[in-house]
Amino acid sequence: MTDADKKDRIISAAYKVLSEKGYDKASTKEIASTAGVAQGLINYYFPSKDLLFAEVFRQETQRYCNSFYPLLEGYNNSNGISNVTIANILELPKSKAIQDPDWFRLRFELFAIGLRKESALETLREMLAAERNYISNTIESISGLPREQSDTIASILYSVIEGLGLQKIADPSFNYDEAYNTLTVMLGAYYEALNKKNES
Repeated sequence: MTDADKKDRIISAAYKVLSEKGYDKASTKEIASTAGVAQGLINYYFPSKDLLFAEVFRQETQRYCNSFYPLLEGYNNSNGISNVTIANILELPKSKAIQDPDWFRLRFELFAIGLRKESALETLREMLAAERNYISNTIESISGLPREQSDTIASILYSVIEGLGLQKIADPSFNYDEAYNTLTVMLGAYYEALNKKNES
């Protein structure tokens, strides 16, 4: 087994244990047992639990962003953006809270830890910046909007997606579908208004 394989096994095990136990109760001993490696190996690759936690989030954030690529293939901003296009793109973050609630739980735990612990704050900032940047790239790519405007929309949209996910996980009876349908209509109306403004 290569070093890369060992690190991947540790990170996968850490994700599983963190999802089940949360940060405070997740021990490197249990992570090592889940990964099938010696506990000392975790300390060798990750001198602190914070560093391991940070790596879990970096990899999961990248995987999450990469999962959007298939949805974006074939979109051309010269064709305009319909509500169907917007709904299709929003389907992935929408389904994430339902299909992988552990991912959202870990994210919210990171938010809380990042605000409490200086050692985790940089990880939180990196994750927020990476996802805002990805959303902004997506908006700019499919809409043709200027970067500054895409950045502003991305920061708002990111907050809405996180907030809707939180409400769905905390309250299964929350009308999640209707909230996303309304978000789709709002984004479509905003884009249409911008186009009319630019044409006048």
